Amino acid sequence: MKIKLIAPHEKNETHISSADTFKIQRLNLPLIAALTPEEHTVKIVDESFAQDVLDDNVDLVGITVMTDLVRRAYHLADYYRSKGVKVVFGGIHPTVLPEEALIHADAVVVGETEEVWPYVVSDAHSGKLKKLYRAAGKTKLKGLPRPRRDLYPSPMNKGYTPVAVGVETSRGCPYDCEFCSISHVMGRGYRMRPVKEVAEEIESIDSQYIFFVDDALGLKPTHMMELCREIAPLGRRWVGQGTISLAEDLELLRIMKRSGCIGLLIGFESVQKETQASMKKLKKNIGFSEAMLRFHGEGLFILGAFVFGFDHENKDIFEQTYEFIMSNRIDGVQLRLLVPFPGTRLYERLLHEKRLVAKDWWLKGYSPDKLLFHPKGMSAEALIKGFVQLNKEVYSYPSIFRRFFGVSPWKRTVLEDRIFIGFNLATRKRYLRYLAELGTGENAVNSASNIIE
Repeated sequence: MKIKLIAPHEKNETHISSADTFKIQRLNLPLIAALTPEEHTVKIVDESFAQDVLDDNVDLVGITVMTDLVRRAYHLADYYRSKGVKVVFGGIHPTVLPEEALIHADAVVVGETEEVWPYVVSDAHSGKLKKLYRAAGKTKLKGLPRPRRDLYPSPMNKGYTPVAVGVETSRGCPYDCEFCSISHVMGRGYRMRPVKEVAEEIESIDSQYIFFVDDALGLKPTHMMELCREIAPLGRRWVGQGTISLAEDLELLRIMKRSGCIGLLIGFESVQKETQASMKKLKKNIGFSEAMLRFHGEGLFILGAFVFGFDHENKDIFEQTYEFIMSNRIDGVQLRLLVPFPGTRLYERLLHEKRLVAKDWWLKGYSPDKLLFHPKGMSAEALIKGFVQLNKEVYSYPSIFRRFFGVSPWKRTVLEDRIFIGFNLATRKRYLRYLAELGTGENAVNSASNIIE
């Protein structure tokens, strides 16, 4: 069979979720390709690199589906099925809503795909494709095949920072954030790959730049230290998604830096203590500002992620967040409105409270960049106006210049300077376009007549 694996993407310069700022070679599709029996041919399409060329010279299409890209995924699936091509969905959205996904697909994989993919391919080849495939348990991470990165397309346009190759060291997240749906697929147990296997995989990659795709990198410090010691001689430069708890161990931070760590994406979420407590994250033993001092002290670039619209927040949250960002010189800043993704406790609560703009907002063309629910701690207009103003302040040229000195220039390389400047200028450009489209609070939320019953 001829198999095509697709990661959809919507090309829209006004969306703050654009992949143009930081391009990553995904891991999931090359891994699925490696699990495909050799008698079949596989093509990988990542639409953040280049859009799919619609053709029906294929026997099976596998599409990974995320909620914010579900309309594009469904469009692709409907096209291929109209040409008689079988379509299989996998990913978080089909796992949460398999019945909806089956309207547009011949089969849906619920949960992690690795254990069942060979059966999907075999059934499709024999004409006996089932509607639902569920793994018996979580994927065992020991002995995973080497991902088929040789099949990955090259980006048509280079981003503002080097393309990073995705590598996985662990799965699962023990946190219980109300707004996160990761546990539906990966679970709350924390599973780690053998260090030797990860290091050997990194050594085989023909790129200097690595992105660790783990949702909670380094939650087991001894495992992370061992990995860093193994990969340090390889001379790679890497970034990943970590937690504040990493800053509790200065020795770990130093080993990470020596192993090639450039920086980390840290989910601060909110600077207000009431909101932090409501998220039910694991208890941390270090404050945000102290953590930033330690990260910067070791020369690590920090991309801080903040979310707005939690029930405990009032309009003071924007000034408090700005003060925190600037006083701690956070290198890169990701600002988002709270999104009620299906499969989360947040979605179920807002659904029960009749505060969603639309029950199935992802099918109605609403972008997750917009306000999708009626806030509690402030009016929709106050939330949007505060959010717009904060974006403008954080990504003003004076703000970018001040934040540049969070890490001492003596601890930055030319590459790290390039990443800081490229990321901030690209994000500024995209955010300002997005804010112009967002408008005011009156336009951000639909009228009360559209609230679900």
